[in-house]
Amino acid sequence: MRLKIFTADNMKAALTLVREALGDDAIIINNVEEDGKVKITAAIEIPAPKVNPRKAPKPKPKPSPVQRSLRELEQEDHTDSISLSYFLSHHGVEKPMMRRILETAASFDEERNINALAKALDIMFHFSPINNDFQNRPIMLVGPPGVGKTVTTAKLSSQAVLSGRTVRLINTDTIRTGGTAQLEGYAEVLKTSVIEAPEPDLLTAAIKTNKQSHELVIIDTMGYNPFDCDEMAELHHFIQAYNVEPVLVVAAGADPTEAQEIAETYMNLGVRRFIATRLDVARRYGSLLATAASMDLAFAGVGITPYLAKGIEQIDAISLARLLTRIPDRKIFVPQENDDIVEGEDHDIP
Repeated sequence: MRLKIFTADNMKAALTLVREALGDDAIIINNVEEDGKVKITAAIEIPAPKVNPRKAPKPKPKPSPVQRSLRELEQEDHTDSISLSYFLSHHGVEKPMMRRILETAASFDEERNINALAKALDIMFHFSPINNDFQNRPIMLVGPPGVGKTVTTAKLSSQAVLSGRTVRLINTDTIRTGGTAQLEGYAEVLKTSVIEAPEPDLLTAAIKTNKQSHELVIIDTMGYNPFDCDEMAELHHFIQAYNVEPVLVVAAGADPTEAQEIAETYMNLGVRRFIATRLDVARRYGSLLATAASMDLAFAGVGITPYLAKGIEQIDAISLARLLTRIPDRKIFVPQENDDIVEGEDHDIP
């Protein structure tokens, strides 16, 4: 691990220096204020070289999807000789929707399939990205358990801080073990604090007390079971407590039919946009189309990796088309059957 200290006039400038010097995978070890300056100690892992005397050195592997951004995913070349139906079928797009997409795409006179698909998606779906210049209406992230709401909260907060905005973090999830501690760890890096509001009556006070103009308020909530009426009623009370925008967070790779049912439930609570996470650990994105189409929800962004520096990336019709005309590699690690511990081989699975 390589350590380095960065000093700047403020947190935003210091984080920019860290990112420029060490890249997006840098780890913040410590940060202090001394004599009006912000001092950050950051580190980056330096992998040790592997030595295997029994085998010739292998070429450097292609970076795994978890280390790549949406832009890198989009830049992969695709063969127009493969039909769009093949890609859509792989991604689990249900047949009625696939038929509508293909019929709409066929109506455009385009040389490349991906361009026709992008135009069809632009007509059939809505794209409304969350960025750092939107109105001061608080954002409340909602969704089932385990979809990455807390990490998404931290990513949106980090992007806002880097753009010069003041952020207020509120957490209503005081039941889950470690939930507040995880968010407080992210908040410490951003030089802010987390306000706990375990009851709907406390949420209004948490939002309004000493609120600054142009302050971005992001609310992290507990994971609620969309098929449990009591839990959804509790979430509804939080949403009604103040004029917030509930934004649904979903994980890629889910069953499309179940994704549609989840979207329908949250739409009844006032959700109009959604963020998709975990695109790096999913090989099929049909559930994202099912989520958007079920109640006409707009794509608000995607999370490719769990790293905060990658942020929540914007997505539009062309980037969605590129994702849907890409079949991510599937590799299975196979250990060697001998007494020595050696590096396994990756086997491509179509």
